[in-house]
Amino acid sequence: MKRASIINRLLAGVFFVCLLIVLGQSFFQISKLQQHDMEVARQELDHFEATALNSVREAVWNYDWKMIETIVESQVGPVLTYVEICGLAGDGCVSSGNDDQGPALLYEEPLLYRVSPEQPLAEIGRVRLKAAYQPFDQLIKQQSVAILLTNALGVLGVAISIFLLFHFVAIRRLVRVEDYTRSIDLTAVENLQPLDFNDGQRSRDEVDLLAEDINNLIIRIKEEFDRRQQLEQELGHIQKMEALGTLAGGIAHDFNNILAAMLGYVQLCLNSAEPGSKLAERLEHVLAAGQRAKGLIGQILVFSRKGEESRENVRVSEVVREALGLVEASLPQHVAIDTDLDDSLWIHGDGGQLHQVIMNLTLNAAHAMAESGGTLTISSTREELQNQTAETLGLKAGDYVRLKFADQGTGIPKEVRERIFDPFFTTKKTGEGTGMGLAVVHGITQAHGGRIMLDYTSREGTCFSLYLPLGENEDLQDQPAERSLATGSEHLLLVDDEPIVIKMATDILEFLGYRVTACNRPCEVEELLLADDSFALVMTDLTMPELNGVELAYTIKQLRPELPVVILSGYADFVDNTPFEDGTLAGLIHKPFTLDDLATTVDKLLHPA
Repeated sequence: MKRASIINRLLAGVFFVCLLIVLGQSFFQISKLQQHDMEVARQELDHFEATALNSVREAVWNYDWKMIETIVESQVGPVLTYVEICGLAGDGCVSSGNDDQGPALLYEEPLLYRVSPEQPLAEIGRVRLKAAYQPFDQLIKQQSVAILLTNALGVLGVAISIFLLFHFVAIRRLVRVEDYTRSIDLTAVENLQPLDFNDGQRSRDEVDLLAEDINNLIIRIKEEFDRRQQLEQELGHIQKMEALGTLAGGIAHDFNNILAAMLGYVQLCLNSAEPGSKLAERLEHVLAAGQRAKGLIGQILVFSRKGEESRENVRVSEVVREALGLVEASLPQHVAIDTDLDDSLWIHGDGGQLHQVIMNLTLNAAHAMAESGGTLTISSTREELQNQTAETLGLKAGDYVRLKFADQGTGIPKEVRERIFDPFFTTKKTGEGTGMGLAVVHGITQAHGGRIMLDYTSREGTCFSLYLPLGENEDLQDQPAERSLATGSEHLLLVDDEPIVIKMATDILEFLGYRVTACNRPCEVEELLLADDSFALVMTDLTMPELNGVELAYTIKQLRPELPVVILSGYADFVDNTPFEDGTLAGLIHKPFTLDDLATTVDKLLHPA
C-alpha cells in the first residue's frame, strides 16, 4: 500500500474543501443578487399596475392617445424597460423603451373597462410590459472578484485554524514523546517518571496510546529490575548465573510484548508522517532506539538460551558509531570521546552483541572519569598475530581486528584486576551497577572467537583491547530497493492474552487492509470458528494461561484442516520442528515484530506466488 503523508493529505483535503466552500458560497451569493433584481422587477410591475393602469384604462376608453403616450414615456426607466399600450384592432398602439434588452419579466394582460356598475367588464385594449433584471453572467463579471476574495479570506482563516489545531493535537505531543524517550536513562531506572500529557482530553488517540505503551514499558522495567535485585540477594553465588538466565528470559518475554506495541505504533505514525519531515525524522530516531532495544532483548534471550544468535558480516566502525550515538547523550559533560576508526575492518558476528560490548565498555569508562573528567579514546586497527603472540592471548594465529578502549580515569587497583571479569563483581556503590558489564563483554568476545585483554602497562586510566577475528569485506552500499507493504482484505483471527499486543497487531493488520477479529481467550476460539467460516488465517501467541499456541493450533486443525495457523513468539526454540513438519503450524513471527514482518508473512501465506 502506498504511504501517504498526513500533512499532504491534510493540505489536499483542506484545499479542495475550501475551494468547494468558496465556489459554493460565491455561487449562492450571486444567485441571491439575481433573485433580488428579479424581485425589484416584480415590484416595478406591481407598482405600474397599482398606480398607472387605471389612468391607462381611462385614456384608452376616451381615445386620449396623447395622454397614453405621456403615461408610457413617464413609466419607462432602468427597471421597467418597455411599455406598450394597444387599443382594439385598428385603434393603434403606443410603446416606449427597448423590447430586446436582455432577460426580463413579461407582463401582458388585456385592458378591461366597466362603463357602469350594471354592465360587465369589456376589453378595450391590451397592455404589455417588460421589467429587466441583470443576467447571471453579467453579475458574475461584476461581483465575482469581490465575492470570491471576501469568501477566500474567510476560508483561509479556517484553514490556518485547522493547521494550528493539527500542530496542537498531534505534532506538539509527538515532539514531547520523542524528547521523553531521548531522556530515558536505563542506568537510573528508579528515577524514571511516567510520561504525562495532562492536557484535559477526555478521549485518547494514537499519540496517547504510544505514550501509554512507553509508560507501561517504564513500569515493567522498574518492576522487573526490582524483582531481579530481590532474587539476586536471595540466591547463592553458585546459583546466580542460572537464576539470572531464567529471570532474564521472563523479563525479555514481557518486554517483547510491550516493545512490540511500541514499535508497531511508532511505525504506524511513521507511515502517516510526511517523508523527510522533522516529525518523520524524530519518529525514525524513536524507531531506531526501539530496534536497538529489540536487539538487546534478543541478547537477553540468547543469554538465557531462549533465543538464537544472528551472525553476519558487520562493519566494526559502523557499529561503534551507532553505539556511541546512543550513549553520548547520557555521558557527563566533562567526559569526551575521541575515535580513530578504520572503516575497512569487518568481523563475522552478531552486531547487536558487539553493540552491547561497546556500550558496556564506554559506560564503564565514563563512570571511571565521572569526577575527574577526561577523554575516552576508541580506535580500531588490523593486527596480524603470529604464533607466539596468538598463543599468549589464547588465540589462533591470523588476522584480527583490535578494538582499543583507553580512558583517563582512576584505573583498576591491582588487587581486583584478576576478578574484573567475574559475574556480579563490582567496585561501584550499591545501586550503581550489577557487576555483569565486563562479564557479559568477556562472554560475548569469547563467543566470537576473540579475547578481551586489560593492558597492565597503562600508566594512567584503564586500557582494554578486544581481539576479534577479521571477517570478509563486504560492500553494503547497494541496498535493496524499498518494497511497498503487501496488503490484503481477508478476514484474520488474532489470539493473544496481552491487550497491548492485540490492540497494536489489530491496528497494523487493519492498516494493511485486513479484517481482524481479536480474541484474548484461546478457549473461545473454537466457538468463533464454528460461528464464522470466513477466517482465512489464525495468528496466535505461544504462551497463554489457558492453552498454549501449539495446543490451540492442533485444536484448530481438527475443526478447519485447511486453515493456516501462525505462531507469535519471543522465543526461538520453544518447540521442535514437528508442528511445522506435519502442517499444524504454517509460520512463525518473532516478537517484537515489525509492520513489514506481519505484512510479509501474512501475504506469503494468503497470496503464495
